[in-house]
Amino acid sequence: MPDMKAHPDCIVCMFRQALNTVRLVSDDTETHRRVLAALAARVAAGASLDQTPAALSQPAYDIIAELTGIRDPYAREKRESNTTALRLLPDVRARIDAAADPLAAALHAAVAGNVIDLGIGHAFDIERDILAMMDQPFAISALDAFRRELQPGRKLLYLGDNAGEIVFDRLLVEQLLGAGVAVTFTVKSAPIINDATREDADQAGLTGRVPVIETGSGDIGVNWARCSAGFREAVAGADVILAKGHGNFETCNDRSGNFFFLLKAKCPLVARTLGCELGDLVFKRSSADRGLPTPAAA
Repeated sequence: MPDMKAHPDCIVCMFRQALNTVRLVSDDTETHRRVLAALAARVAAGASLDQTPAALSQPAYDIIAELTGIRDPYAREKRESNTTALRLLPDVRARIDAAADPLAAALHAAVAGNVIDLGIGHAFDIERDILAMMDQPFAISALDAFRRELQPGRKLLYLGDNAGEIVFDRLLVEQLLGAGVAVTFTVKSAPIINDATREDADQAGLTGRVPVIETGSGDIGVNWARCSAGFREAVAGADVILAKGHGNFETCNDRSGNFFFLLKAKCPLVARTLGCELGDLVFKRSSADRGLPTPAAA
């Protein structure tokens, strides 16, 4: 896969994200204007397109925090997403348990959870969309290659994405543990959009099941310049890395390592980079192009 670089359309999207977010925390149109003006000044000062869309968008959220004093504008929405997802959990688990291929069903549940994305402002309904998307086939699937990786004792690092979504990640984690794989789950160290933090992992029931570590920062995707030494060690020590969502794809798809990306393509640029259509479900391996060894089938 080519490196994921920003596009002029990403600048437009960044302003939309900023306005959507500041409206969550303030009804004051002057505050909205100040945020957009500060963001425009930041762009005019030199917002390079030679970076990922995730890195390009980060200043929008930093500016909102600076001007409003609110560091977690999506706090209420994250809790509600977790609560709704937990209410759906028994039905989704029953679908997985009854499936002819529980691993494939759990992957579908996890990628269906990727619809819970508040940053880009797309419309979704968790209760309606999750079960429907479990029947949507992958446009790109690395399931066979992934299944070969799941041998007892191997270490898998799971890069989590959004609150609510991680409730369905929990079902995939259960399948991985059942295969004898040692799973470590990652969350953000500070709030950014509706990305999961340790509090969300606690609410989702992940802590206590597997080790949960933090990236070391509150950045969209992975900011490799600011992530912690412990996170870097976990990446280096993993046999397999499963990365969820747009932000992780944008910031990890050009990294060396045995990465598998699991996401719904929610913007045209990401879809084009992945080689799929807007709205497609994708499970794609990046390491296959780097000649990394794959374990023989058991």
